[in-house]
Amino acid sequence: MKSKTERKLIKRESNKPKHHIDTCVIIESIKETKLGNVCRKYFNLIGYKYRGYFSLPVVGEYFIKVITDIKEFIKQEQMFEYFRDLIRDKKIKFHVLKNVSLKIRVKELDARINSTDSSILACAIEDNSILVTLDNDLLHNKKIEEQYKVKIKHPKELV
Repeated sequence: MKSKTERKLIKRESNKPKHHIDTCVIIESIKETKLGNVCRKYFNLIGYKYRGYFSLPVVGEYFIKVITDIKEFIKQEQMFEYFRDLIRDKKIKFHVLKNVSLKIRVKELDARINSTDSSILACAIEDNSILVTLDNDLLHNKKIEEQYKVKIKHPKELV
């Protein structure tokens, strides 16, 4: 049986909004730019103010970018460690899309959305979460937001 304190902590955690975080937010948070600073500030709120989730397409996209775009082994290793540290330190969880037809319906609703982004968005919709992204094709996409009752936000709106 769980103690009263454990039950309170579980309830407090479950009351935090769920955020599905797009790959571009992770990659930008590594950069020493104004936008990178915003993304790092956003990540500092994960675990405290928000519950963070990475969908399987985000994990795949991140790893592919690191492996194909970064040529130096040391930098690749640093980016893998950064990802691992985010998961561990911010207690970010994972989500795997169960309703594959949802991805297809999202893509049909707005053809500008590429296949990976439609998968990422479908995961957020399926998990009843906010999608946090820098992608202009997704940000405040009224068609998608209204059809699927999902919010799509930029990290600067959340810090």
